[in-house]
Amino acid sequence: MSVSTRRGNIIVELERRGTLTLRPDDFVACGGEGTIYRAANTVVKIYNDSSKMSRDSMINKLKILSGLRHHYIVVPEGIVFDQKSQPIGFYMAFASGEPMPRVFTMAFRQREGFNDEDAKTLTERMRETVDFVHEKGVILVDANELNWRAIFPGPKGPEPRIIDVDSWAIGRWPAKVIMPSIKDWHTHGFTKLTDWFAWGIVTFQVFTGIHPYKGTLEGYKPGDIEARMKANASVFSPKISLNRAVRDFKCIPGLLLDWYKETFQRGQRMVPPSVFAKGISIAPAAKIARVVTTATGSLIFDLVLRPISPVIKIWPSGAALLKSGILFDLASKRQFGKLESTKGEVVKVDDGWLLADWTLGNLKFFFIDSRTLETQELSLALAAYQIVRCENRLFVVTKTELIELQFACVGKPVLSTGRRTSILQPKATHWFDSVGIQEAFGAKFLITPFGENACAITRVRELDGLVPVAAKAGNRFVTVIAADKLGTYTKFEFTFSRDYSSYTVWQGDADTPELSIVILPKGVCATIINDGELNIFVPTSGQLVKVKDRQITTSIELANWGDKVVYIDNGEIWSIRMK
Repeated sequence: MSVSTRRGNIIVELERRGTLTLRPDDFVACGGEGTIYRAANTVVKIYNDSSKMSRDSMINKLKILSGLRHHYIVVPEGIVFDQKSQPIGFYMAFASGEPMPRVFTMAFRQREGFNDEDAKTLTERMRETVDFVHEKGVILVDANELNWRAIFPGPKGPEPRIIDVDSWAIGRWPAKVIMPSIKDWHTHGFTKLTDWFAWGIVTFQVFTGIHPYKGTLEGYKPGDIEARMKANASVFSPKISLNRAVRDFKCIPGLLLDWYKETFQRGQRMVPPSVFAKGISIAPAAKIARVVTTATGSLIFDLVLRPISPVIKIWPSGAALLKSGILFDLASKRQFGKLESTKGEVVKVDDGWLLADWTLGNLKFFFIDSRTLETQELSLALAAYQIVRCENRLFVVTKTELIELQFACVGKPVLSTGRRTSILQPKATHWFDSVGIQEAFGAKFLITPFGENACAITRVRELDGLVPVAAKAGNRFVTVIAADKLGTYTKFEFTFSRDYSSYTVWQGDADTPELSIVILPKGVCATIINDGELNIFVPTSGQLVKVKDRQITTSIELANWGDKVVYIDNGEIWSIRMK
């Protein structure tokens, strides 16, 4: 690649825009074909093979693709040149929103209030997008879940965004690659109908949370997805067993449900109906067989809170967020404040609560006195764009640092900055529950606050080349679910030494991106992998206890209130304890 660099910067020319300097902290990701940078609201893709633009006549292809103007498509805006006026890539607008695998999960639905009606709207808009592209004579080919994003909430409901358009097939530019998990193994080559098959794979997961060729089926090994796709052995097979985290197929409109059955189980290839099409279903709704085990009676389930408005989130500090935005203190059983955004955070401080909230797009901080319940806004001169919470510690992310916030009452409540940790690639860092996963030009790192005033940045080669979709961290333990280029999910469990200088790792297959686990401050973990079974384990010692009870299901969203294991079920909070 022939580009001018200065102190790590890359200087490029954007067609119709002029000179742009890409700095090291503008790096986002790198893949097989190119490297992605983001500067403000502009995304730049530079191809790794400097001859690709001329060899594949990419300038002509990109100019054609740039004409596919649609609200839901992120098209190329222009060509990128190096300082010798050689084309090296293209630029486009930044696509905000959530990666589609996160939208599949119950955790996203619970947290954001995303429901079956939203799933219908999002799916229909994805159908409209594919239909629009086909009308222009284009084949999407590899429209897998990693190439779709979802904006939610939106003023008119959820909206999709599709990216990676330079890989689409159009005219004399054929398709080359496709993720195996969306590939139509019964069709040679790529057509509009193979696009609809891929659309069906992704949208089925929006509704149900599971790939249509996953689950447990006699005669097939776990994860043997290719064999099942070739045999049409889908989730509609008579002897399929699915965890309760899989949503009931009745949430899918009847005509579309029929289309899914004909497509996945009977091998038919047709254009799907509109999600909102009216008509009589030609087949009854499928019954979902679930794994059932004999109850052991070794657990006690206690009702903690049954509010009028459903609970959607629980913090370790004992604060709960209701769907109405009201905050509830589980210890005192009283309301104490309100959040405007579901992405806000709450921690317990001396004499009250510290809130970080998004109000009209601006990050604001508030102190709520636990005695008087009076709310006071706190000032903090800091340009932050992300909130991160680790147990009861609160952080903000700036363009260059992860900064811990310190609260004190000295006559009046005061918020100040504490420990600062430099972040080399902030735009390529994704933040999850108490952990950040950073990519630095292909190399993955875990960013994990620990102890009372420490933070570790650890190189983890196991995640290189993968896309993390869910993660959670606690006392000396981090668990991650990541997807590879084949659409396969893998779970990783990292156990750290006391000073986080070293770790051991376990990895195994995962059917879905769901991560139902709670990590208690004392180092004990509880997780639900299969219906009817709660696994309680201590990562640092390897100690494991499996408790069987029919009330335990994979649909449960585990959380912790201090060292108590709690969960949300139908908007209520329940606790689980051993006898």
